Amino acid sequence: MNQNVIKTIFFSLCIFSFISLKAQQTPAGGTISGRLVDAVNSQPLELATVSLVRKSDNHPIKSMQTDLQGNFSLTGIDNGQYQLRATYVSYLSFLKDSINVTPAKQVINLGDIKLRQGKGVLKEVVITAQKSQIQLGIDKKSFNVEQSLVSQGGSATDLLANVPSVQVDVDGNLSLRGSSSVRVLINGKPSALTGGNIADILQSIPASSIETIEVITNPSSKYDAEGQSGIINIVLKKNVQKGFTGSASASVGTQSTYNGNFALAYQNSKINIYGNYSYRKGTRIGDGFTNKSTIADSLTQTQNQTQNQQFTFTGQNIRGGIDINLDPKTTLGFSTNVNIRDRDRNQSGSTITNQNGSILQQINQNNLSSGSGTNLDFNVDFDHKYKKKGEELTANVNYGTDKNNNFDDLFSEYLDYGPPLNTRTDQHNTTTGTGKNWNIQADYTLPLTNGKLEAGVRSTINNSDNNFVSDTLNNTGGYDYNPYLSNRFIYKENVNAAYTNYQHQFGNFGLQVGLRLEDAHIRTSLIDSVNVPHKQDYVRLYPSVFLTDKLSENQTLQLSYSRRVSRPRDRQLSPFIDESDRLNYQQGNPDLRPEDTHSFELSYINYWKSVTLTSSVYYRLTNDNIQRITTPLSPTNLDTTITTFENLKSASNAGYELIAKVSPSALLDLTGNVNIYYRHIDGDAALNLAATSGYAWNGNITANIKPIKPLGFQIRADYQGPQVIPQGKMRAMYGVDGGVKYDLTKTLNISANVRDIFNTRKFRSDINYNTPYFTSSQVSERRFSTRTAIFTLSYRFGNNGIPQKRKEKKDNNQQDQQDSMPDENGGGAAPASGNGGTPAAGGVKGKG
Repeated sequence: MNQNVIKTIFFSLCIFSFISLKAQQTPAGGTISGRLVDAVNSQPLELATVSLVRKSDNHPIKSMQTDLQGNFSLTGIDNGQYQLRATYVSYLSFLKDSINVTPAKQVINLGDIKLRQGKGVLKEVVITAQKSQIQLGIDKKSFNVEQSLVSQGGSATDLLANVPSVQVDVDGNLSLRGSSSVRVLINGKPSALTGGNIADILQSIPASSIETIEVITNPSSKYDAEGQSGIINIVLKKNVQKGFTGSASASVGTQSTYNGNFALAYQNSKINIYGNYSYRKGTRIGDGFTNKSTIADSLTQTQNQTQNQQFTFTGQNIRGGIDINLDPKTTLGFSTNVNIRDRDRNQSGSTITNQNGSILQQINQNNLSSGSGTNLDFNVDFDHKYKKKGEELTANVNYGTDKNNNFDDLFSEYLDYGPPLNTRTDQHNTTTGTGKNWNIQADYTLPLTNGKLEAGVRSTINNSDNNFVSDTLNNTGGYDYNPYLSNRFIYKENVNAAYTNYQHQFGNFGLQVGLRLEDAHIRTSLIDSVNVPHKQDYVRLYPSVFLTDKLSENQTLQLSYSRRVSRPRDRQLSPFIDESDRLNYQQGNPDLRPEDTHSFELSYINYWKSVTLTSSVYYRLTNDNIQRITTPLSPTNLDTTITTFENLKSASNAGYELIAKVSPSALLDLTGNVNIYYRHIDGDAALNLAATSGYAWNGNITANIKPIKPLGFQIRADYQGPQVIPQGKMRAMYGVDGGVKYDLTKTLNISANVRDIFNTRKFRSDINYNTPYFTSSQVSERRFSTRTAIFTLSYRFGNNGIPQKRKEKKDNNQQDQQDSMPDENGGGAAPASGNGGTPAAGGVKGKG
């Protein structure tokens, strides 16, 4: 391993060791702890409020909220006599009198405290609470996208660009912690939406149709092993409210941006019916250039290429479903998702070639492209909870289809200066693509003493068929079918998996070990003049280990390991040479092997009163690393480059990531993310590639400012530092976004945002290629979109958490049923967001 990598990991581990030792120091004073549970079913009551009052003067000493397991621990308590009160919405308050902390009794554990629901306490109470924008967990980070003002009116791509740890490149492709090999799921499952061109699909999905984005950087064996750097799970909106609810929003912005969303839902004790329709249209204006210089013997040749482009995206997303409660413990659900999208692209530019200072050729290009796609997803979900608390069986059957059609009109005019010659070429390309996907899975959870056992099976079948037909201009002005430029590529993948996970808790120390077995079968066929089939079959075991130490009620340390895989996709495998761009050919490699990744992570999380902090030291070693390689087409053709894919021996990433949320007051909260990593990519003498390595970092910060109750501001800034690539480096990139929202009423609000306020987000790269025959260097700059501004109007109706008049009633008969006294509000304080949990969207309702 590279010495710099070892130093980085060693230094980071030293920091974590120091943090761990400091965290484990016992605070001065006494400790009062316990656990709040429901008196009937013993379910833990998360985010209930626990407060301690000094008896001598009724002075409040400390208060806190219970964690997700209902636990609380009040530390640093001086000697004295206290009262403890626990409150939770729609439950009778609990009052424990005369708790004595003495020098001889510093630690007091009250055990399980059972709270009963107060049937006569409240006629109806509805408490609204804004969802926390970010929930940081030791193994998963969830981001509530409804609070992202800078993304409203935008696409899923715009939304993902705002998520810590996630980066989006110039073509809309995703990367996680600097790695582009990331698995994208929809509602926790593979989907037809993620089987096609994911960049185009994410552009067509409105941000308004998404509820939450989850980032899992080191998944356990329970999850699909696909994805070198982890999993991004996009959770689409689904009704969680009782009764009839609905919402509508409309957006309009610069660059012909329009967005609309309409949702209706109804839920009672028997059924939950929901539907959502979203429409999005937008134009993205970009530009770029590429300057290339090649030296061979006494010849110096330069190419200066400029390119302007305009993309117009239109997308419709329709989601609907019904959940049927067959009995109190069994639910059967049916849902469907339809994504319809169109994309038009207009690219124009010119390329000027010079040899030894004299103009050799000028090429003027005007390319028009139009495409459409439709994805259909059908789901059947089954969920059954057994009598034993925590025992559960879930199953899912998903079928998806994907259809894509694309037409390209590629026009080029060649002006040769020695000797003078003017020629034109025109090429029509038609691509028809179809895909079918099946996902069948079942998962079972069995609770054990101080632990649980999980097991499951999954089968996925993905088939895609892409037919590429090219017609070229003939001498009479017509178009002839060109068999040398046409091809059909078929990709078939079948992966069968089984897993088991075992968890056990030894006091504050937790152990989870898992093993996943995957049997993969991949078949590809390139059909042009002949059929060229390839196949890959392999069986692999993917273990995972998680060691967790709960240092205190608010601090957790975790060490984890997992093995993962990244399988090459159809575009990477097709050996056909795409000559659509006469100066930049592209070709896949059917002999590509899947990447094999070993991932290690050490994470620390701490909740303070106004600060949530999670930090991680991670190391990834990827064998058979897949990289894009660009070379001149041949030693005699320096004008044209060809980009293909190759397996390099290995690549490694070692880094440190910090995500923090700071809420110093109700007026301001800050969320920041910094990721610093060291990347090493092995070279390959056969490809004339030298080993490359270097440090890189990226970061972002989001500030939410609420000067008055109905008004909110959001500002976000991001920076991507320079980073190494196999043949050079990417340059730095940065940008700033801003948004504002004003609540006109409790159900109506207006918002506005500007993305890339200073027009600075540009992707720039330097590529160098050296051979014994020539030396080539290339500088490129591209921009996917310029600054955009969007205005949005949103309206909610029905039972969307709108507060109703509270009726405060006391029931003396029920007061006697437990050692408690209802407080003046009858139900206690509302659960507030933060500290790792948050109420359901729209508020928390309690009935008595």
